[in-house]
Amino acid sequence: MKVLCIGAGAIGGYFGGALAESGHEVSFVARGKTLKALRERGLLLKNGEQPARTIRVHAADRAGKAADLLGGADIVLVATKALPDNPTFADLKDAQQLTGVPIVTTQNSVEVHDTAAELFGPDRVFAGVVRCYATRVGPAEIQLNPGPLTLNFGRVEGASRSEVALAFRAALDEAGIGGEYLTPGEILVDVWAKAMFVSTTGALGAVANAPMGVLRDALRPQLRALMKEVEAAARANGVALPADVVEQTLAFADRQYAGATSSMHRDIAAGLESELDAQVGAIRRKAASAGVATPLLDYTEAVLSVRTS
Repeated sequence: MKVLCIGAGAIGGYFGGALAESGHEVSFVARGKTLKALRERGLLLKNGEQPARTIRVHAADRAGKAADLLGGADIVLVATKALPDNPTFADLKDAQQLTGVPIVTTQNSVEVHDTAAELFGPDRVFAGVVRCYATRVGPAEIQLNPGPLTLNFGRVEGASRSEVALAFRAALDEAGIGGEYLTPGEILVDVWAKAMFVSTTGALGAVANAPMGVLRDALRPQLRALMKEVEAAARANGVALPADVVEQTLAFADRQYAGATSSMHRDIAAGLESELDAQVGAIRRKAASAGVATPLLDYTEAVLSVRTS
């Protein structure tokens, strides 16, 4: 397949690199030092303690240019962080070469796929859910850490079947990336189930400036209460989460490394732009649209917004 990957950070870099390594054509949209490294040296991938592999890929600073290097794209994988004023979708919208090409979103947000669908049409957009512990250790240099390596994706509206999506699922399998091609109902459950873990642990971790071990032990009642608000918002939006989803998510937190912190937590602690609005803000907006109150999430976002303003 010809895969256009928007972003060459931890997720985009590893997934795109693995696809290229397995024989698929991949072109990255990147900028600055990352673009320079991709062009001059190639992408470095490292699994655990194994030596790094150098993978040659295409790269450009705009989506249209990156697509031209492929001679057209079969699918677009959006793997940037959902940061304020991120121009990702604007760049895609301006790329005439990509008209009609399916788009898979991977950001940690319960509304990013809706934003994409408004811009490109629901039949063209697939919501994706990544589970992967990868780290960007330098420009175009990605370390894969022990843990899951999956990408579930599916349309949130319209027909489930898509030949391009099936081909992409097969390509991911060839690259050693697990996961499933899900129905619209199933993918929304997965999007919200991941948000329940990522958004609550990220936000509470940033408020408390504490890692996973503290959140799931000393702050367990607060973590559970935040997760219950996410559950209420999802159900009010018609998402059929499992009855025990909160306890499942807490059990998942119990299995994580006690010193783990989320990307959003680390960005806020460092004074960087973060996914706070895309994660917590999105859940609050979805809840408000369905008439559900989220006082703890409201408080959490307000405190963190003041800290980062």
